[in-house]
Amino acid sequence: MPAAAKHHTLFDTKETTPTSTSIINAVSLDAKTPIPIEHHGSAFNTRKGRRYIPFLEPLDNFAQLLLEAKLLSPTQMACIHSKTQYCVGEGWYLKNVEIDQPLTTWAATLNKKGQTLNDIIRGIVDNIYTTGNAYIEIIRGKIGSSKFVKVYVNSFLDCRLSMPEDNDTSTSIFKSPEFRRRGVWNMRSDEFVEIPLYTGSSIGEQWYKDDKGNEHTIMHLKNEVSGYDYYGMPSSVSSLPQQILEYKAARYNIDNFDNNLVIGGVIVLQGNLTKDEADKLGNNIVQQHAGDGKRGRYVILTSEAGIENSKVIPFEKQRDGDFIEFDKRIEEKIISANNWDAFLAGIHKQTGMGSGGSAYIRSIFSIKNATVIQPMQAYVIEKFITPLLQICDEWMHTKWSLHHFGIKPVTPIFFLGDIDINAILTKDEGRKAMGLTELGGVEGKAFIKTAPSNSPKGGGF
Repeated sequence: MPAAAKHHTLFDTKETTPTSTSIINAVSLDAKTPIPIEHHGSAFNTRKGRRYIPFLEPLDNFAQLLLEAKLLSPTQMACIHSKTQYCVGEGWYLKNVEIDQPLTTWAATLNKKGQTLNDIIRGIVDNIYTTGNAYIEIIRGKIGSSKFVKVYVNSFLDCRLSMPEDNDTSTSIFKSPEFRRRGVWNMRSDEFVEIPLYTGSSIGEQWYKDDKGNEHTIMHLKNEVSGYDYYGMPSSVSSLPQQILEYKAARYNIDNFDNNLVIGGVIVLQGNLTKDEADKLGNNIVQQHAGDGKRGRYVILTSEAGIENSKVIPFEKQRDGDFIEFDKRIEEKIISANNWDAFLAGIHKQTGMGSGGSAYIRSIFSIKNATVIQPMQAYVIEKFITPLLQICDEWMHTKWSLHHFGIKPVTPIFFLGDIDINAILTKDEGRKAMGLTELGGVEGKAFIKTAPSNSPKGGGF
């Protein structure tokens, strides 16, 4: 990675020998421009002469930062994982028919990885929540006389938009694993592939043909944010500093434990030591009393006085309640930026009177279902499933796009406690569950509890 690309990475690597590297804790976020800006008309070049738009300026490594922040922030990870689970729910289904066996069989294995249509949907939603962008590659081809359509969710680390030419709209995607390793780089023509973007229009529609004769196109789904014309941004981007701070707070406490809960101090070595001897002894002391991070380090000083005068001067600190309230505030801001709720994310939350009951939780779920879950499901169906099935119809001569698709929601299990079981079971079903003889007839088919009544008659087995 170029030296200039270190500003937006959570870890920097420092070469210690020609064959090994060591990790140095250097979580950083540019204080002047913590969120990169998408400048109109800026692009990087490839050696093939094509230009691509960085994500985002000036270093083209913002995707790595978002991914690393998610992986190191427990709250961010919990929010994205739970939101994705709720949005995918129990998976896709057909509203207009019971089953379409050819479609079901095709959706059970969409690529060589063995991923299902539900796996693809899950990958799309997770990518959009993580970086605001998802790149879905569609491959169509033939084996003999049999045609096929394969689907892959490409890594957001490997994809960049091409520079717009005439109408200020990108028409293709540059795909290369070199984007992960090099960031800003002049790639050779054999190090990337340029794949046309799928627009749904038959006019000027282009497919990239590989060496095997298979054709490729890419769908770019994104979370639209005003001011960013080309790439999407995650809804939680405003909490990026808090995500990094959550990791840094944990890193701080790890350092404290590694240093016996002492932040560090000054070690004065008295004795007739050469510089090399002092450096070696000092390094040994630091490694024994400090952790992986930079906190808790000791300053080593030497003097020619007798060794019996050597001493350690620790730095005192106030430890009561360290980072407890700070961590709570960080957690709240990350959850809020995700437009989510701690209950749905599985994060324990202390509540007062009137909070935490089934009615309260049902209210929270109803709000998030209407404002977060259902809109994402509708977006995936409109922007991905419907166009994909249209491609299948055109290529494989199916009629799958005529179906009405839906995604089954997940109802939290605690909602079942609000249901009166006697109001949904018949007397025979209840007696059978208890090992009793069924009544049969009209009486056996009647519900155990039909309606509220002050009468002492009825309502029993």
